[in-house]
Amino acid sequence: MNNLPTQYFLMHKDIKVCLMDISENGELRHIRRNAAVAEHFPIGGQMNDIKFHDWWRDRAIPKTRHGVKPALQKLGYSSTNSALLDNLALSLTDCYWIMPFGEDISWKEINLFTNDFVDSFGELTLNPTAEIDLRKDTKFNFATSQGELQKKWCIANDGRRYMIKGNFGNSYQQSLNEIFATELHKKQNFSNYTTYNLVKLRTTDGSDGLGCMSYDFCGEEIECISAWELLQTQKLRQNQSLYHPFRDICLSLGMSQDDFDNFIDYEIMTDYLLTNTDRHMNNIAIMRNPDTLKILGFAPIYDSGNSMFYNRSYSQLNSVRLDKIETHSFIKSETQLLSYVHDRTLVDIDAAAEIDFSIYEKDIEENQIRIPRLKELYMRKIESLKSFQNGNDIWKSHY
Repeated sequence: MNNLPTQYFLMHKDIKVCLMDISENGELRHIRRNAAVAEHFPIGGQMNDIKFHDWWRDRAIPKTRHGVKPALQKLGYSSTNSALLDNLALSLTDCYWIMPFGEDISWKEINLFTNDFVDSFGELTLNPTAEIDLRKDTKFNFATSQGELQKKWCIANDGRRYMIKGNFGNSYQQSLNEIFATELHKKQNFSNYTTYNLVKLRTTDGSDGLGCMSYDFCGEEIECISAWELLQTQKLRQNQSLYHPFRDICLSLGMSQDDFDNFIDYEIMTDYLLTNTDRHMNNIAIMRNPDTLKILGFAPIYDSGNSMFYNRSYSQLNSVRLDKIETHSFIKSETQLLSYVHDRTLVDIDAAAEIDFSIYEKDIEENQIRIPRLKELYMRKIESLKSFQNGNDIWKSHY
């Protein structure tokens, strides 16, 4: 990639929200905001330019994603930042992008929601030996996406966009956990969740493996804003719980107290059952209309793969302390998260206990002794949540 332009407009669809200089390593300089459309500037960068730098850096594919280095080398990129620039920072979760100064490009011409693309970068992280003919690629090779797991965006025959995700290591449990979580939400008759399905993947040794896929819930009329981005509008104290600042921001944007409580209550309790330790602030989001900027509610629950003790060996499962589990969420203590729940009845415990664990038999590392242990731990969580629903503040008995 040679002769990169240094000046770009940050665009929100066809609205020029600022002009800025961007170096090849992704550093922003001389940010000139368009005050006339200040409301279209990214929420996460509205406080000051430092916050805007953080928003921009968060847009790039993480350097820690599995397989990122060889994929960059094969595609001829020096870094994830240079790849971000070459692909105009396009995303399948919002309507922001960058236009080189002096060029005349429209949103209609380049957006990934309606134009064809090939996610060659994602293909190479999922399948490093893939023979990709770059001459057949579109101008824009991939969309920005967060997370360390291998990911690939695809276009279905009906035009819908969907993402395929892989797993860490040899186990398929992270993908199977997404299927298990999907079944839990179905049993609850809860509607605002992302459905995951299993897909076959080619592994590095050439054999067939398993991943999972889900359809994009964003589009030209719906974009997502993560809780992390929303929290950039506040001055937070070190070690402060993020729950109340996040709630206050959502309410200030027009979300009702009931809508906030009902969604977060349900998510906290189902994450507790799943032992989802990765509900960090990029795994919660709200949706808005990019044209009117009206808040549309919470994005469907997504990314529940880091759950069900996926990163613990069988021997480690025998020494689990359910009252000492730490999580990446509003606070560290999984049990204390329950203290934020207003309506303890939102989860049907009896329905949650009916889930079939046979899905885990598909895991390549399953040796018929791990599943019973996972089920035992899950049923202990069921009993603990039942006690909580009966009025027992279970976090108080442990601290």
